[in-house]
Amino acid sequence: MTPLPPVATRDRVFDAVLVVSCGIVQAAALAVAAFATRDAFAALHAGVPLATATVLELALAGALTALCLFVSGCRAERLGQSYAIDLRRALYAQIARLPKTRHEERRVGALSLRFVGDLSAARLWFGRGLPEVLSACVVLPGAVGILYALSPDLAARGLAPLAVALVVMAAAAWHLERRHRRLRKRRAGIAIAMIERIAIAPELDVMGRTSAELRRLDTQGAKLREDAVARRGRTVGLQSLLQAGTVASGLAMLWSASALGVAPATVAASLSVMALIALPLQHLSAAWDQYCAWRVAREKAQNLLSEPALSRARRRAKEAVSVTAAGKIGQTQIALDVAGGSVARLSGPTCRQLARAIAGLDRFDTLDVRFEGKTTRPNVAYIGDDHVGLQGSLRRSATMMNRKRPRDTGITTVLKAFGLEDLVTSGGLDQRLSENGKGLSAAQTLRLDLVRAVLGKADVIVIASLRWSAAPDTDALQKTLLENASATLLLAETSDICSTTQKPTVT
Repeated sequence: MTPLPPVATRDRVFDAVLVVSCGIVQAAALAVAAFATRDAFAALHAGVPLATATVLELALAGALTALCLFVSGCRAERLGQSYAIDLRRALYAQIARLPKTRHEERRVGALSLRFVGDLSAARLWFGRGLPEVLSACVVLPGAVGILYALSPDLAARGLAPLAVALVVMAAAAWHLERRHRRLRKRRAGIAIAMIERIAIAPELDVMGRTSAELRRLDTQGAKLREDAVARRGRTVGLQSLLQAGTVASGLAMLWSASALGVAPATVAASLSVMALIALPLQHLSAAWDQYCAWRVAREKAQNLLSEPALSRARRRAKEAVSVTAAGKIGQTQIALDVAGGSVARLSGPTCRQLARAIAGLDRFDTLDVRFEGKTTRPNVAYIGDDHVGLQGSLRRSATMMNRKRPRDTGITTVLKAFGLEDLVTSGGLDQRLSENGKGLSAAQTLRLDLVRAVLGKADVIVIASLRWSAAPDTDALQKTLLENASATLLLAETSDICSTTQKPTVT
């Protein structure tokens, strides 16, 4: 099981300390501002000029508060982005190590959604919610202490309504996670459906499906709106409770001040502190909303990271290696022994599963695959039914297996050897190719895959592709492949009707 990225890394602890430090400075500035405000109102009430020190204290407190807000905001965003980077890396590494069959069992957009919803929830919680909580843990106790320093009786009576509002808010806040869970389910359903349909929207339109899809989208959108409004209503309701508690506390202070005969300057200073208390409390309610969203996302991320993954660590053998496989796939007994540098044709009802197991795409607990008698996988090139490629230049596509890119002359020589001279001549190595070879013919993508295996110096080349079966010149391609690569070649039967034997034909 791959754990979630740790929160307390060196850089994130540093950012968190800076946020807390800013909170401490803000609390100190708040104390200075509160007492300076009291002195200012006392001077105004007495009709005497404001002292220069009082004005400077107010100005300094305001400047420090603004600076702390800027620094804490930047460092908080840095903290959130830092965690999102680590989570993104962990999720991609886990997805890359999942068996291919597990990918095929999932809906097309389900894995993609991990990089939208989960990362957004993590960034908002660690970049905004958690820093607000850390800051509030410093500012709020400091503000309450300042209120008691100004007037203990006024603080005790004034804070009582706010304390009641906090208790009511805490009782109502527990149901917010359930709202987030329902909203996420609705949003995920729409997002996954759209990811799947966008790629085939023109074909669906030809079938006359656009009206039906729009009606479905409207229905899903209406349900999403209901859940979104309900979640937002709960969040705003929590903020409204705090706002009402703050107003009630202010009124209680005024009433108590009148009854206790508290000096107007002290009342003004206390009310200003109470107004400043309201802001971090509002932030706390938003932070709880972000935390609930992160809890739901964290559960989904943990489920993905807990799935069994494959270790595809490989070593460069620098020569053709022998391949053996013994055991079972399903109910079919497997006994494979291929010498290094030979060509083996695999046939049978599980030949394609065997090919994927040898390539490392899938794993079967009942099958033992070894290379030169070792379980460590050499440099394996797998060529399946579909061409795998990223958007970029022809050069990039041809050298995707290479850690160090060969010279352009070497790349061009191999491309021409496999009959791609026209492709090279038409646009050169810098020409842009679409992802997965869109715009190229099946014959061109097959040859590009073979070029990639040769340039990548594969020790074992596994071909289980309908493109190979459909090619009219497989003998010539095989000859070119063996002339340019020192590798063991495994050709898997791709027809629907396979023979029952699992003994490979070795040539």
